[in-house]
Amino acid sequence: MKNLSIYSILFLLFLFLVGCSKESVTPELPLSNEIVNGKAKAASLADTERFTTPLFGLATAPNGNILVADGGAGVANTTGTTTTPLPGITDIAPIGTGAMWAVTGAGEAGPTTNSGQGLHRISKGNRKLVADLFAFEEANDPDGQGVDSNPFGLASLGGNATLVTDAGGNDLLRIDNQGNIRVIALFPNEMVSTSNLQHLVGCPNPDFAFICNTPEMSAQAVPTSVVVGPDGYYYVGELKGFPAPAGESNIWRIAPNATGADCATSPDCMKLFDGGFTSIIDLTFSADGKLYVAELDEKSWFAVEVLGGGTGGTISAIDLTTLDVQVIATGIMGLTGITFGKDGSLWATTHALNPDLAEVIKIIM
Repeated sequence: MKNLSIYSILFLLFLFLVGCSKESVTPELPLSNEIVNGKAKAASLADTERFTTPLFGLATAPNGNILVADGGAGVANTTGTTTTPLPGITDIAPIGTGAMWAVTGAGEAGPTTNSGQGLHRISKGNRKLVADLFAFEEANDPDGQGVDSNPFGLASLGGNATLVTDAGGNDLLRIDNQGNIRVIALFPNEMVSTSNLQHLVGCPNPDFAFICNTPEMSAQAVPTSVVVGPDGYYYVGELKGFPAPAGESNIWRIAPNATGADCATSPDCMKLFDGGFTSIIDLTFSADGKLYVAELDEKSWFAVEVLGGGTGGTISAIDLTTLDVQVIATGIMGLTGITFGKDGSLWATTHALNPDLAEVIKIIM
């Protein structure tokens, strides 16, 4: 996202939470860690070390292990132990036992500077840089809005290639194991309502007159997540940039043979949902073919990062045949990633930005 990347947003929030960590904090989710019947109620998890944080993507290895992208450390397990050091990691996508793709996003220097944005391949604990994604953005700037790279989401296409969403570049990339990069799709800016932001800042408010007096603004897509559907199509979720609207994050369905598709006009890139979600942060499919959507916070990322509030994130399930949406769990503070285990269990991050509270929990449905 130009000028305000998702990594910058979450990094600043991480700093905010670290600064507040000396205060007495009562977790919104009790430490028994289980979310039951759609409400943040309790939790169940083995004894954990502390994650370095922030936590981002989750994935399930072929052997059933749940993998965690711990942005402060690298690939970790659910107990917080780092198995492969890779600071700056935002997502992981297993290839086989002991092998996976990993992506690193924009660091503290920001998305307009080369701070290690790249695609990596990890094999038995060893990692290799496959593609320098900042260099690609700098040389090509596919969306034409200025150099800005913040790779955030991954979906493996096997050992030969993977998909990457660049939240800063507003594009979906296909990268092979030789580092060759192809732009699959470009996500357009859209006019969105400022009503959510007006409510959050308390309009009328002279300090936010430019928001209070503007009913709509252009917002960048900020694609955060990608998953391959059972139909072979690629599904991409948006965060949606400033002014952080509520209910206007899209889900896109993209043909696997698409090349350079402009999602504003191309038939190869269609909206599965034209809005309806807020600040989408992750997607995953269940074994029965339902698309699960993780929203960072119902009040939007602005409520969390700028105002230090929010009401918690939501996980929903979409039936692709009927497009019916079922809410699975709500009120999950610091929700940034979801995955299904080999046994069908749904796992999620919670308090993902707070090193004192961050956990990976099982959602009881």
